[in-house]
Amino acid sequence: MSRIEKRLLILWFALAFVVWNGVYDMRMHDTVRGYLVQTVMAHAGSGARIDMRAYLHRGLVDAIAFSTAWSLGVFLAGLATMRVYQKQLSTRH
Repeated sequence: MSRIEKRLLILWFALAFVVWNGVYDMRMHDTVRGYLVQTVMAHAGSGARIDMRAYLHRGLVDAIAFSTAWSLGVFLAGLATMRVYQKQLSTRH
């Protein structure tokens, strides 16, 4: 693996990490917001009480699954790009 390919791999990995972190934060933000809305509705008498632990656990599992799927997609796209780059270099020589 050449120096350029190593740098590209590091960059794609870093981008996948940033995507993972961003998607995770968005999903957890939505989960917490949903929990707070449900809690306010329950206190107002227009909704059923919910268990915070169970609600946030479902949100955590959802956030991990979505963020992992998105970051793997980005990383695999990067690997595919690197493979095309390698093929282009090999056809030139």
